[in-house]
Amino acid sequence: MGLLFVLIIWAILFCIISLPLGLVGINIANFYSKHKKVEVKKTAWFFAPTVLLFSFAGLFFAENVVYSIITDSDIGIGDYASADINDKYHIYWIDIPNWQIGAKDNPVSLFGNVQEILEHNDTIIFSAGTDNYYILAQLNPNKEGYTFIDAASNTNVLWNKYTQARGIDRDDVYTCEEYYWRSRKYFYICALIFNIFLFFYLFIRFKGFWKSLLIEDF
Repeated sequence: MGLLFVLIIWAILFCIISLPLGLVGINIANFYSKHKKVEVKKTAWFFAPTVLLFSFAGLFFAENVVYSIITDSDIGIGDYASADINDKYHIYWIDIPNWQIGAKDNPVSLFGNVQEILEHNDTIIFSAGTDNYYILAQLNPNKEGYTFIDAASNTNVLWNKYTQARGIDRDDVYTCEEYYWRSRKYFYICALIFNIFLFFYLFIRFKGFWKSLLIEDF
């Protein structure tokens, strides 16, 4: 699934969301008109939330592109996702969200259908599924590869046994999706805060311009 196709899907989704947002804009326009005793441009109020939504999403997408270039990672949407585990390994998926572990300098997957990951005292443990059972393994720190630890019919049995024997909190075990989003958490928080302040600044700085678009005879 290419990036262009994903962007089209997001655009369609935003267009669907735009209708209820437009109705909210009309209601706000009516309230503002009655409260301030002014005539408003209802068409502009109807489309304003949609323009704001697409502008916010476009800026966020641009920031993701910049982040991917700086960190040499994926852009957060599309047909590829990757998160570094350490300087040697990363988890990733291509085309379909089947997480794999591989060496960063080797395009060949080390292990597929990876389920969960644990980082503990510089040790990387992961669980992965096969046809009939799940395995627990440790990534080798010095050379590419892994060391088999245990196998069971489900991952909970593996992780409960492993963490309890070593006094590790079970909550320190992350699914691959959680691990991926955790790696980008601070970027998303910073981007969200920056975007909110930027849009607020633009609103205050050009308040007269926005009013001229939304209010009659301003």
